[in-house]
Amino acid sequence: MNPHEIDLVTASAQRLAPVLPDVAHTFYSRLFALYPDLRDAFPAQMEAQEKKFGDSVAAIVAAIPDFPAFAETSERLARVHVAHRVTASQYAALGPVLVDALAAHDPAWDAATRDAWAQAYDLLAESMQLSARP
Repeated sequence: MNPHEIDLVTASAQRLAPVLPDVAHTFYSRLFALYPDLRDAFPAQMEAQEKKFGDSVAAIVAAIPDFPAFAETSERLARVHVAHRVTASQYAALGPVLVDALAAHDPAWDAATRDAWAQAYDLLAESMQLSARP
């Protein structure tokens, strides 16, 4: 990611911080609507999961400008996702759902912000998958 993309993601994340619980709810609602087979992989009560989602988004955004911190964060998240047997196709499917959920709650969303978040997600997903390799 280039510095401008990092700035766009950071600014968007600041706007989204107060509504991250709503973003999480939107994300999981859309995820389960599009991929109902994934619902069984999550707890019946989603409040704690939605909090983890918000905490993870905040941690990732904070780490993006600092590659060692980003690598550490993505490795930590990879371990969790390996335990849940997340596949490469699931990583690919989740990106657009995440970007759409973010877009739904960011009042200043535009095409450049969408592209920056998509780039951030792709970087994270790739890093997590590489960290998960034996």
